Amino acid sequence: MTLDGDLTDQNIASAESEDYALSGEAGGEEIVGSADPFFVSKKAAAVFKHKLLKTYFPKFAGKTASTEADRRLAYVDTHAGRGSYEDGTSGSPLLVAQDVAGMQQLRRIDCYFIEARKSNYDHLHQILENAMPEGAVWSARHGKASDYIEDAVSFAGDAPLFMFIDPYGLGPTFDEVAGVLNRPRRGYGSKTEVLLNFIAMAFGRAGAYIRSPAPTRQQVTTLGHLDEVLGGGWWREVYLSADSVAAAVKEIAEGYAERIRANTGCGWTLVPVKDRAHKQPVYWLLHFTRHQDGIWEIREAAAQAAAAWRVHCNPPPQSDDNDLFPQEDPFPAEEAARQAGWIDAIERNARDLLSSRGRISLPTDAEALFGPATFGQAWKKHLRGALARLHQEGILAPRPLSQGLEKYQGHLVQP
Repeated sequence: MTLDGDLTDQNIASAESEDYALSGEAGGEEIVGSADPFFVSKKAAAVFKHKLLKTYFPKFAGKTASTEADRRLAYVDTHAGRGSYEDGTSGSPLLVAQDVAGMQQLRRIDCYFIEARKSNYDHLHQILENAMPEGAVWSARHGKASDYIEDAVSFAGDAPLFMFIDPYGLGPTFDEVAGVLNRPRRGYGSKTEVLLNFIAMAFGRAGAYIRSPAPTRQQVTTLGHLDEVLGGGWWREVYLSADSVAAAVKEIAEGYAERIRANTGCGWTLVPVKDRAHKQPVYWLLHFTRHQDGIWEIREAAAQAAAAWRVHCNPPPQSDDNDLFPQEDPFPAEEAARQAGWIDAIERNARDLLSSRGRISLPTDAEALFGPATFGQAWKKHLRGALARLHQEGILAPRPLSQGLEKYQGHLVQP
């Protein structure tokens, strides 16, 4: 069942066009080249985002709707794009349509998609008509996200809500995001989560306007819009005092997340998506939830997504059939060494916890166990491997098992 949006064309305001320019993209699921150090094409970036979404969203759907009488939940995509790429690769709307079909016997997933560009919207609407299973409830709206966020929340009603915000530019305002997370809901718990792409390139470029001795009228307007997005002008001093643009963006992302937390009570996770050398983040994802399980599962999903991203960034070397000595692919050995290092790091953190407290309690201790070196990179198997070493050494009990590891309670075994 389709709830059609307004099919008439809309002109995108100059301020929104400037947002698109800041992000280095023209909007939609397109590939655009750039020499900007923060740049990653939308299709390449989607390798990480889509793997994370495909891993995490079914977990959210399975847990949050399990206690709902009608087993209903809502998924909202505020910048849905075309829904697929020119080569037919699925975008986020088609990935969620697969979840709708795959979980149809267990969960009712109602979907709401928003897209500003008319050509993108038309393509999106057509592929959803073909992809959504019979009986599915979904709505596609043509227009700016800000024009439809309240309607999207009404569409969700009292159902659990997961909102994916993957903007082309600066994205929704602080008040809009906080309003979604603070939506009133009848039933047990908030069951409202937001996954937000914190566009590093856009914020980095917009911040540079502060240094301009004579900013244009459009730049002044954009800076004012950025104040609305970040919840005030506090970020300007952060930007000016940081050692680098990358450091500024990270600090601004953390400051924004803390301000959302103070306004909503939500916990947050900042997920770095690192460059090809796996050192500097090229963009950040922010996840907001009120449930401890959400924090655990988004970390697991982020680690799985990071693994897929590393594979994408390191394709096997191309060898000619006539090559006498084919090139060896260094990635598998590098990846094995990287993951072995994660287990070593987690083991050190676990020893420190046992030494200082005499116990390990999950999921509360997950952040301390993974630490900054492996958070968002390592996942459950690395944690279990580290804890298993301590158990084999005879200093940790009981034995950690893969099943239920997120609830593991261990204690120091005295000699």
